[in-house]
Amino acid sequence: MNTQLTPLSGNLPSFPAGGGALGAGSPLTGSSGGPRTSPITRFLSTIRRFKWLVVLMTLIGLGAGFLVSRMRPETYVVQASMLLAMPVGDDGPIAAGAVLGGDQWQKFMRSYKSLEPVARAHRLYLIGPKRLGGPTLPHGPSGPDAALLNGLEIGPAYTPGEYSIKFSSDGKSWELTQLKTSRKSRGTVGDSIGKDFGFAWSPKVESRWFGETFDFDAITLREAAEDINSRLGVDIDFRGARFVKLTLAGQESEKTAATLNALLKEYETTAAVMKRVNLTAEAGVVDTQLRGAYDRLVGAEQALLAFQTGSITKPRMELPVTPGLQSTSPQGYSAFIAKREAAEGLRRDRRDLQEALAKAQSGEIAVDLFLTIPSVGSSTELKQVLGDLVSTETQLRTARAQGYSDDCRACGVTGGTIYNLPELLLRIREIRSQTLPAYAQAVLRRLDNEIARLDGEVANAGKQLQAIPSTTIEENRLKRELALADETYKSLTGRSENARLREASALSDLSIYDPAVAPLLPKKNRKSVIIAMGLLGGLVGGLGLAFLLDLTDKRVRYADQITSGLGLTILGVVPEIRRAKGETPSAEEAAQVIEAFRTIRLNLSHTMGEGRGVLTISSPSPGDGKSLVASNLALSFAESGYRTLLIDGDTRRGELHRTFGQERRPGLLDHLTGELDLAQLPRKTSHPMLTLITAGSRKRNGPELLGGVLMRELISSMREAYDVVVVDSPPLGAGIDPFVLGTLTGNMILVMRSGATERDLAEAKLQIVDQLPIRLIGAVLNDVRSSASEYKYYSYSYGYGATDEGEDVGKLPATTS
Repeated sequence: MNTQLTPLSGNLPSFPAGGGALGAGSPLTGSSGGPRTSPITRFLSTIRRFKWLVVLMTLIGLGAGFLVSRMRPETYVVQASMLLAMPVGDDGPIAAGAVLGGDQWQKFMRSYKSLEPVARAHRLYLIGPKRLGGPTLPHGPSGPDAALLNGLEIGPAYTPGEYSIKFSSDGKSWELTQLKTSRKSRGTVGDSIGKDFGFAWSPKVESRWFGETFDFDAITLREAAEDINSRLGVDIDFRGARFVKLTLAGQESEKTAATLNALLKEYETTAAVMKRVNLTAEAGVVDTQLRGAYDRLVGAEQALLAFQTGSITKPRMELPVTPGLQSTSPQGYSAFIAKREAAEGLRRDRRDLQEALAKAQSGEIAVDLFLTIPSVGSSTELKQVLGDLVSTETQLRTARAQGYSDDCRACGVTGGTIYNLPELLLRIREIRSQTLPAYAQAVLRRLDNEIARLDGEVANAGKQLQAIPSTTIEENRLKRELALADETYKSLTGRSENARLREASALSDLSIYDPAVAPLLPKKNRKSVIIAMGLLGGLVGGLGLAFLLDLTDKRVRYADQITSGLGLTILGVVPEIRRAKGETPSAEEAAQVIEAFRTIRLNLSHTMGEGRGVLTISSPSPGDGKSLVASNLALSFAESGYRTLLIDGDTRRGELHRTFGQERRPGLLDHLTGELDLAQLPRKTSHPMLTLITAGSRKRNGPELLGGVLMRELISSMREAYDVVVVDSPPLGAGIDPFVLGTLTGNMILVMRSGATERDLAEAKLQIVDQLPIRLIGAVLNDVRSSASEYKYYSYSYGYGATDEGEDVGKLPATTS
């Protein structure tokens, strides 16, 4: 007998030895499920199984973070501030209000109109130069060879793109290449470089550049302005504070400070220009209105003078009270005069409105004529149309003042506003030809109705005032018109003087308060953060990959994959047997293996039905350890006092004869072919209670012989002769043999190897078992490592092994797999 097969010492309380039946009793309560694998246990098990993968990914992430931190340049943040102009009180000097307000200042500071001049002045449209393989540089001539690009200017039609310039080894010639199109330009040093691409560039070539090649990028001014905008910070407190805080981030301290100071100067200059343009336009409008008021005043004076000259010979008289008129009250005369003057005023307004409308339709600028007509002021709609016309014409004049032609469709006016001049012209023509006449005609119709009404009332009152001389009434009317014209002229004169004063004393709404100063230390140094993020990213990536591999693993690794996934009871868990792998186990590990088979034997004793116990042991695939479990389980029953028979039903590759030191032939198949009597079939082993039947000769029709009459008679007779009959069958995936043997015995145990048995294969074969008259008692999980936390509830406490004094507990059961 093989020396590895050592009888298990000690007995569990079980059924008495002898010919007793294999324990009839109730099923083992609670054995179907076992402890369910908790998420934390599975988490720790996955990390333990893929620990080197997690470590590797963590090291990769750490290395990547370190490399990125080395490649990421340091960032300097430059700060400056500007002062916003505040409105003065009534007792202060005459000054204009702010051009912009609120968040409009922030939009102004981020507008391309403000940023592009700075980008051009500091050549921020250039990136480089860098030698082949050099690091990425910021916008603007940078690096040790920045002097090469210092004199490069761009024309209005330059070609943006990536360029490479190469100097000859003797420094006498150059070759400029646009990398995208491979277009080249050549010349001698001293000539202008890149004229074909719109460059004005004639650098002084240093000797260290001889034979070298440099790459640089020429981007658009809009892209350069976008880069400045992305690095610019504008902080304006809209709660009444006068300070604007500006910050600019960059890789070079001195260059960043110079760029921010240029922005401050550009803001200050542009704001002053904007204010002066607006004040000039406002003063022009007031002057136009003043000239109209002056003409009206002169007309009123001349009319009064002509009337007085013509009526100088007519008698003057005080206005008497006509008897019976309004109860002898002089108010009737005043009402008559007021109504007639009102009617005359309306007629005058109607005449002036028709003249102004005719001039407007002819194309003359007559908006001011409308504004001086009193009846126009009472028409909200017409005033709104005139206001729209004035606003549109002001926008057109502003765009023209900045040099844009009438066909410009996207003109950027100071302040960031974009105008479409053709649309403005079309709008002006539409207002003059359609909108303004329509509203003016409505006012004319209203005036006609009002004049007709007043004429009726004047005619009725005139009958009562015929005694009053018309000379005095007309003279008073002309005096009142003169007084009204004089008041209007004085008011506009004051407004014109104020507008001119504001224009003359116009100051920028923005002024530099704190200029930018280049810092010595970088503000944003995030190397440690990048390294930590790389380390964390690698760790998370390693854990994620480990969990992904665990989720996609189709092998049996956890107890709930058997109990919940396959619906099988776990009868026991067999620990890893190191002796089978060529290692030397400890005494405690050997005791764990012995206790595992005792547990399986105890569970079977309580789950088998009445009568003698006959069962088949199989596995889904080869290498799961079914023969090891069958031999040691049979030995455990024999040690417990049961008359036990172990049959090697694996007629294809059975190796139980080697485990017990027996010859394979003659054996089971020799009996089934009639070559061996039944009495000669059983073989004694070293244990008195254990008998073995070997597989016998290999035969092609072995599966058919196992399902024959002789096999059924053999099982029947052995059932009567022995308390326990254990049949070791081929794997379920090998053929029909295990299903035939399971049908003959009526009971089956499935052995699964931790980390090796495929769940899909096991599930497919169990579906076949479910269709046969086979009672699947449960499963035995084999080759479980003692360090596996998911199976810690199936292990036993160390130091409690049951041994005889002086016995060597290091010997293990049979190790056949």
